[in-house]
Amino acid sequence: MNEKLERIVGLLKKALLWFILPLALLIFCFILGEQFEVGRLSAIASCEGSMNNAACIRSKGYLDSSPYYPDLSRRYFGAYARLIGGDLGASYRVEPKLPVGNIVKEGDNSPEDDLEESPVDKKPEADKKTKAVK
Repeated sequence: MNEKLERIVGLLKKALLWFILPLALLIFCFILGEQFEVGRLSAIASCEGSMNNAACIRSKGYLDSSPYYPDLSRRYFGAYARLIGGDLGASYRVEPKLPVGNIVKEGDNSPEDDLEESPVDKKPEADKKTKAVK
């Protein structure tokens, strides 16, 4: 074989060994971890209406708080996927649900305002006083 061709083939082998194969392994680990995260988020979504969310999530094989997985392999693959996916712009955070009865909108009156009399309530009293004076 030609000497220059042998050098090119040698460089391609080294590039394959030291760049392409590790890159393919990292991409495979990310895809595997992403599938674990999709499973965890779907388990959380399916347990959304249950009475005890933590027990429902545990029955599906996940934890309700930070390590999220009871076994180390899924924990590491999931953490790797959250790390890379978070850098790429994905959000794996589940928003906490607010209690329905405690939601107060900005335009609503606070409970302290309900204790005070409104100007509408004061107007009829003023009319009664003016009628008594006449």
